[in-house]
Amino acid sequence: MRREYINTLERVDIWNAKYQQRKKFKNRFIGELGLKDQFKLPKDEESEPSWPCVPRKRSYLSTACNILSLPNYSYARFPEIIDWSTGNIIVVGLGNNYHMFSWQSQRLTGHGVTGSKINCCKFNPRGDVLLIGTNANFVELHDETLVKSSPNAYCKCATVGHDICTITSIDWSPTGNSFVVGCSQGAVSAFDQFGLHCSRWKDKGRSDIIAVRVSPDARYVAVASMKSAVVHLLLWPSLQYYSNVDVDDSYVKSVVWHPWRSALLGVGVAVSDYRTIVIMWDTPSNKLHTDLATYYKYNLDCMLFSHRTGEMVLSLWDPARSVQHPKASTQLFVISDPTTVVDQSGDGRGDVDRVQTMVFSPDGTKLATATADEDLLIWNFLPEDKTKKKVTKSRRFSTMPVYMDLTTQGFVLR
Repeated sequence: MRREYINTLERVDIWNAKYQQRKKFKNRFIGELGLKDQFKLPKDEESEPSWPCVPRKRSYLSTACNILSLPNYSYARFPEIIDWSTGNIIVVGLGNNYHMFSWQSQRLTGHGVTGSKINCCKFNPRGDVLLIGTNANFVELHDETLVKSSPNAYCKCATVGHDICTITSIDWSPTGNSFVVGCSQGAVSAFDQFGLHCSRWKDKGRSDIIAVRVSPDARYVAVASMKSAVVHLLLWPSLQYYSNVDVDDSYVKSVVWHPWRSALLGVGVAVSDYRTIVIMWDTPSNKLHTDLATYYKYNLDCMLFSHRTGEMVLSLWDPARSVQHPKASTQLFVISDPTTVVDQSGDGRGDVDRVQTMVFSPDGTKLATATADEDLLIWNFLPEDKTKKKVTKSRRFSTMPVYMDLTTQGFVLR
């Protein structure tokens, strides 16, 4: 009877709150009766963890008292117009202006103006330079004084075709010495920290690039296009083609690197029948993990890894609930592996509008989410540290590539 009861609990829906409580009771039940060893798989049958993680012991996710307004954010075609710097400054790009908000002092610290409408923006790893992608074919670099610090860096695809492209996605190298740009014509370009063009790669599909992500070891660039089933992997910074992964009849919604691994990529996939699948791809070995995270009746909007705990945060939209409650149809789920939910927003209910993008605070205790309801919500993700820890600027994954660049060329490209 004990065996039958335990086995039935393994097949329940993990997204329902009462079943999560029942699963916790099952684990305690096994421990109290001393049956843990009987239900444990042998070492040769145990599967390798999908990603490294230190899961939380209790629930912390809750909304803070801070809700900032984002006028006209719902009209943004590309939602990556929010970032949180290492100096605890939140930047928001709206139209041709961007605004700086200090989380420490809880007030606006400045405004800046660009030459064209802002599509995406991101601070460099040191937090002293802001990279801005516009709806024209160039990016701008602004320093701490909110002044453009170098000439515009132009996407080279404009010289090939007749249409002027739009900058749709950007990312910095972990060293801060270079950055990558994706545009609406399917081109990916690499630039140094001064905006000088280094290399370029062109997607044959010529569709909008929705994500370009440089790996923590500064060796690869993951590229995803709009409504495409393929994630391309390029070498950094030469942008030579390396590999790809195809998700067949689905399309990629999000790609994100795990911060604790040199090149472990998480790929969020949306299926036509409202299913979400998360695939983990070990890019150096070109190996896909067999344990897939599959969530039924939910559609993925965005996902992110916590650099503090290694947990994955998923923003899942419930299309069935959106019919009756269009402004409260999304939940945030914190998972430690493909089948374990360690935290979530609300208690089995959707409570916010669709989350378009997410960023963590420098210490990893806060989570900022921008919703389609034009709100910037700040969440308590972890308890704040009572003692201030020394923040190191170590980039251990990118140390070897930087050394190789200096040895072979005398300067660092990536």
